[in-house]
Amino acid sequence: MRIGIDASRANLLKKTGTEWYAFHLIRALFTALKPEDEVILYLKEEPLSDWGALPENFKFKILKWPPRFLWTLIRLSLEMVINPVDLLFVPAHIVPFFCPQKTITTLHDIGFEHSKELYGQKSIGKSGLLKHLLNFLVRFFTLGKYGANEYDYHRFSARLALSKSQRILTVSEFSKQDIIQTYKINPGRVSVVPNAVDFSRFNETIRENPSKIAEIQANLDLVRPYLMALGRIEKKKNSLGLVKAFKILRQDIQFKNYKLLLVGTFGLGSEEVFEKIKEYNLSDQVICPGWIKAEYLPYVLAGAEAFVMPSFFEGFGVPV
Repeated sequence: MRIGIDASRANLLKKTGTEWYAFHLIRALFTALKPEDEVILYLKEEPLSDWGALPENFKFKILKWPPRFLWTLIRLSLEMVINPVDLLFVPAHIVPFFCPQKTITTLHDIGFEHSKELYGQKSIGKSGLLKHLLNFLVRFFTLGKYGANEYDYHRFSARLALSKSQRILTVSEFSKQDIIQTYKINPGRVSVVPNAVDFSRFNETIRENPSKIAEIQANLDLVRPYLMALGRIEKKKNSLGLVKAFKILRQDIQFKNYKLLLVGTFGLGSEEVFEKIKEYNLSDQVICPGWIKAEYLPYVLAGAEAFVMPSFFEGFGVPV
C-alpha cells in the first residue's frame, strides 16, 4: 500500500501539543506499519534532525509552497492529484481539497464551534492588500459563509475534514460525542485514540535528581516555590483568569512567596494578560519564558508545587 502522511506540523522546530502528538505518532508508525508499505512523509521544509534515520520503506517529500498559509489546502491537494496515494493520514484536522477515499484525520476538539470569542477574527495575511484580497476570494468561493480568519478557518477545515475523511480520530470520549452531536455524523466514523505518555521522559525518577531540577530552574531564572501552567498564553487557555486568581491567592500569607510560571507561546489575548500582570505589580512574580526546550519540561514540572490548567475548553488537554 502507498501511504501518505502530512508530517508538516511534526517538523516544526518549536513544537507544542498538536505538533508533539503528530511527531510521536508518526515515529510510532515506523515500526507499526508493514515493511512492504511505501510511506511518504510530506513536509514544507527540510526535515529536522529530530527524525533520526527513517526505515527503508519511509521517505520524505518536500512540497515547496512560498506563501505562509494554505499549504495543505492547495499544495498538498495538488500533490494528491499528480501523485495520488492509497491512504492519506493527516494528524491535524486540515485536509487537502483533493484526497483519496481512504483519508484519516485527527480532530482534537471543536471548541471553536462553542466559543467564537476565544478565536481570532482578524484576517490572515500580513499586508493590507493581501488581507483584503484573500478575504474577498474566500468569501466569494464559499458564498459568504466564511472569511479568511482563524475562527472561520477552523470551522471550514473541520467541515471539510468530515466530508473528505473516511475515519475521524479524536482523543477522548467527550470529543467524540461532541463531534457526533455537533455535526450529526455517523458515530461509527469516529474513533477514540487516547493520548499516550512518554514514560522515558516523564516518570518518578525525575524527582530523584534535584540537582538537575535546580540547574534547569537556574537557566530560567526560576526560584521555588512556584505554580506552573503549560500552553499558549491566550484567551482559550484562560491565562488572564489564572493571573487574576494568582493575585487573590497571594493575599494568603502562606502563598505570599509563590511565583507563577506560564510556559508557552503568546496567542490571542496575550497582550491583555501582560497588561494585567503589570497592573497588579506582579512582573517579578509571574514568569513568562515563552516556549522552552522539550528536555526542560519534565524537570520544570517536577519542581512545581502544582500544575494548573484553567482552560475554558479542551478536548482532553495534551499537557495533562
